[in-house]
Amino acid sequence: MTTFSPVETLVPHKPPMRLVDEILSVDNAVCRVKSVIHRNHLFLRADSTLAPEAFCEIMAQSFAAGEAQRRKFAGLSTEGGGYLVSVRNFRVFSYARAGEELTTEVTQQDDFMGTRIVSGAVFRGNDKLAEGTVYIFMWEGNIPPEMK
Repeated sequence: MTTFSPVETLVPHKPPMRLVDEILSVDNAVCRVKSVIHRNHLFLRADSTLAPEAFCEIMAQSFAAGEAQRRKFAGLSTEGGGYLVSVRNFRVFSYARAGEELTTEVTQQDDFMGTRIVSGAVFRGNDKLAEGTVYIFMWEGNIPPEMK
């Protein structure tokens, strides 16, 4: 059985912005990540449903955690970062609620000049809640190249 690093060591986000809790699986193509919708969740609305835009950020953070874990397994540096730059073809089928556990599956489709094109979906059990494509600009090192 593969042991994964704690997600807080893989992504730079701190609570309440960190929306992913645990890597479930990661290979060369697909990463699966668990997220728990806590009562103090950053994107939780007054009616205890998760704001739909949270799914985009959960997908982006899931990819970031998986990518950092892949790099760690390969003995490469995990210094660097990324940020969500665009969302395409995003569809929300159902809402998530406080107390629920979600599973996100993400797959990198392409890399265009440092921007990763990632397709993904968020599930509650077998129910698909959302799907789409996120574009994530990634860099290695301590600061983005445009800030050097």
